[in-house]
Amino acid sequence: MGAISNFQAQISKADGLARVARYRVLLTPPAGVGTKSMQETTNLFCNTISMPGHDLQTSTVKHGTEINREMVIGHGYEGTIEATFYLDQELDLKSYLDAWQEAAISTTRNTVSYYEVDGVKQYVGSMQIFQLGSKSTGQTRFEFNSNSGFSMNKKMHAEAERVYGINVEEVFPTTIAPIEYAYATVDEVALLTVSFQYRKWTEITDTLIGSTTGRTETVMGYVTERLPGTGVETPYMFDRSRKFK
Repeated sequence: MGAISNFQAQISKADGLARVARYRVLLTPPAGVGTKSMQETTNLFCNTISMPGHDLQTSTVKHGTEINREMVIGHGYEGTIEATFYLDQELDLKSYLDAWQEAAISTTRNTVSYYEVDGVKQYVGSMQIFQLGSKSTGQTRFEFNSNSGFSMNKKMHAEAERVYGINVEEVFPTTIAPIEYAYATVDEVALLTVSFQYRKWTEITDTLIGSTTGRTETVMGYVTERLPGTGVETPYMFDRSRKFK
């Protein structure tokens, strides 16, 4: 009974366990793709999504007759982000994602866009994925007037608390899956499966504003850094806090 009681106590202390049905996705396309309204629709219509992982890349090292040892030589973000979206009656969401792909390559001229021009990414956007908690927080939104600024018309509403989140960088849809039609599925709604490629992700430190700055990490001991190619730099002593920006 002691183990069960401790388990229940830990769950209570953590305010419950994470629920996979409580999440929020904010998908931001590159400039010129879609409208603000379409972005909000896409975020609301996200039926399923996978939060990406992180892997350490290792190399086998053997000294004399010792047993092999796996040593870290780098890291990576493998795979794609898989998501499914509910489709509206006129498939506007699909047209929006098609236009995003068209920003990367013209299907009529068969020409590929530049990845970056004058520091501006041409066809990659960003994505934020949040784990929502069981509690709600009050939010205040003001109606914005372009002539006089923020008006006094404010609306209070409750939103599920964001307890964890990641910011995914340089995102674009690589694969838009086909839509399967069948007369036998008269009571089903259409879903669109999309695979998103990305470069990396960073944990969001302030889930209220979606900020990833100010993340501090303290590393004690020896650190090796990967060099171009397969070389590994000589280990050095590292004993200080680093601030990621």
